[in-house]
Amino acid sequence: MLKPHDLREFSPDGLNEASIDLLIAAVEDELAELPFVATSALLDGTARTQRSRRIERRTLGGTVRVLRVEAITSTPFGTEAA
Repeated sequence: MLKPHDLREFSPDGLNEASIDLLIAAVEDELAELPFVATSALLDGTARTQRSRRIERRTLGGTVRVLRVEAITSTPFGTEAA
Protein backbone atom coordinates (compact mmCIF):
# COMPACT_ATOMS: atom_id res chain seq x y z
CA MET A 1 0.00 0.00 0.00
CA LEU A 2 1.28 3.46 -0.90
CA LYS A 3 1.78 5.95 1.88
CA PRO A 4 1.25 9.74 1.47
CA HIS A 5 5.03 10.27 1.43
CA ASP A 6 5.35 7.83 -1.49
CA LEU A 7 2.72 9.76 -3.46
CA ARG A 8 4.63 13.03 -3.07
CA GLU A 9 7.74 11.44 -4.50
CA PHE A 10 5.90 9.64 -7.31
CA SER A 11 6.07 11.27 -10.71
CA PRO A 12 4.73 9.42 -13.76
CA ASP A 13 6.82 11.50 -16.18
CA GLY A 14 10.02 11.15 -14.14
CA LEU A 15 10.25 14.86 -13.32
CA ASN A 16 10.77 15.69 -9.69
CA GLU A 17 10.74 19.13 -8.08
CA ALA A 18 14.49 19.65 -8.53
CA SER A 19 14.42 18.87 -12.26
CA ILE A 20 11.42 21.17 -12.78
CA ASP A 21 13.26 23.98 -10.97
CA LEU A 22 16.25 23.43 -13.28
CA LEU A 23 13.99 23.63 -16.33
CA ILE A 24 12.39 26.85 -15.09
CA ALA A 25 15.82 28.39 -14.43
CA ALA A 26 17.01 27.41 -17.91
CA VAL A 27 13.96 29.01 -19.54
CA GLU A 28 14.38 32.17 -17.44
CA ASP A 29 18.04 32.43 -18.51
CA GLU A 30 17.11 31.95 -22.16
CA LEU A 31 14.39 34.60 -21.95
CA ALA A 32 16.75 37.04 -20.24
CA GLU A 33 19.15 36.76 -23.18
CA LEU A 34 16.50 37.64 -25.76
CA PRO A 35 16.31 41.30 -26.78
CA PHE A 36 13.04 43.14 -26.29
CA VAL A 37 11.45 43.91 -29.63
CA ALA A 38 8.32 46.02 -29.69
CA THR A 39 5.62 44.70 -31.97
CA SER A 40 3.98 46.88 -34.56
CA ALA A 41 0.80 46.92 -32.43
CA LEU A 42 2.77 48.45 -29.57
CA LEU A 43 4.49 50.94 -31.83
CA ASP A 44 1.38 52.29 -33.55
CA GLY A 45 -0.90 52.18 -30.48
CA THR A 46 -3.40 49.59 -31.70
CA ALA A 47 -2.61 47.28 -28.77
CA ARG A 48 -3.58 50.05 -26.34
CA THR A 49 -6.78 50.71 -28.28
CA GLN A 50 -7.75 47.02 -28.25
CA ARG A 51 -7.01 46.77 -24.53
CA SER A 52 -9.19 49.80 -23.85
CA ARG A 53 -12.04 48.28 -25.88
CA ARG A 54 -11.78 44.99 -23.97
CA ILE A 55 -11.90 46.81 -20.63
CA GLU A 56 -14.89 48.85 -21.80
CA ARG A 57 -16.75 45.70 -22.99
CA ARG A 58 -16.12 43.95 -19.67
CA THR A 59 -17.32 46.97 -17.74
CA LEU A 60 -20.47 47.31 -19.82
CA GLY A 61 -21.10 43.57 -19.67
CA GLY A 62 -20.98 43.66 -15.88
CA THR A 63 -23.31 46.62 -15.60
CA VAL A 64 -26.72 45.86 -14.23
CA ARG A 65 -29.33 46.87 -16.75
CA VAL A 66 -32.29 48.72 -15.37
CA LEU A 67 -35.64 47.90 -16.88
CA ARG A 68 -38.67 50.12 -16.62
CA VAL A 69 -41.22 48.49 -14.37
CA GLU A 70 -44.87 49.38 -14.29
CA ALA A 71 -46.32 49.59 -10.82
CA ILE A 72 -48.90 46.90 -10.21
CA THR A 73 -51.70 48.24 -8.14
CA SER A 74 -53.90 45.99 -6.11
CA THR A 75 -56.47 46.46 -3.48
CA PRO A 76 -54.71 46.51 -0.11
CA PHE A 77 -55.95 44.01 2.41
CA GLY A 78 -54.08 45.54 5.34
CA THR A 79 -51.66 42.59 5.65
CA GLU A 80 -49.09 43.67 3.06
CA ALA A 81 -45.67 44.93 4.02
CA ALA A 82 -45.13 48.63 3.52
